[in-house]
Amino acid sequence: MLLYHIGKFPNKYNKLILSHSFPLNIESQWCAPSDIHINDAKLKNWLLSTGSLTERLQSHCRQFAVSVVGQGEAALSVDECQVLGSDNGNWIVREVILSGDGIPWVFARSVLPKAELENNLSMLSSLGNKPLGKVIFNDPQFERLPIQVTQLESTNPLLEKLSIISEMPLSARRSVFKYNDSRLLVAEVFLPRSPAYSQTMS
Repeated sequence: MLLYHIGKFPNKYNKLILSHSFPLNIESQWCAPSDIHINDAKLKNWLLSTGSLTERLQSHCRQFAVSVVGQGEAALSVDECQVLGSDNGNWIVREVILSGDGIPWVFARSVLPKAELENNLSMLSSLGNKPLGKVIFNDPQFERLPIQVTQLESTNPLLEKLSIISEMPLSARRSVFKYNDSRLLVAEVFLPRSPAYSQTMS
């Protein structure tokens, strides 16, 4: 059983310095929410909410921004392949940072079916700095499957790649979305200054 501990994060995480190039990846063990104990009601609400994360973040800031880390063909992890029920080919990976008022709040990694990007979901191939959520939550053909969660400890490779040094674990969630006969995977890591945490400043 995973246990989430919520503490204070330093103010220095107003900016991120990437120490590695795309793709950054998210290496962790994911599980169902029923398999964990989250001792913070606010964080639990953010993790398990099935609504649009983009819209929720926008409601907490005056200026919302999407910064693209990278988008293109990239190898998937064995875990991602299993969740998507496919092999390691024909996928496009998109990684972005979602920020509110200039503060990085979320690192998001999406795995998109290349075939659909060339056909029914061609609009996703040219999103640029537009949020993926705007498309997913405005198209009723997308069906969200059950949410999985995890926590990234201070030694997790992603924190190093984002130049984050923290004693506190970061919380994350992911979901598979069905679109016709295709699947796409969206994972979101709540960064230290995210409004998902009860205490974000020291």
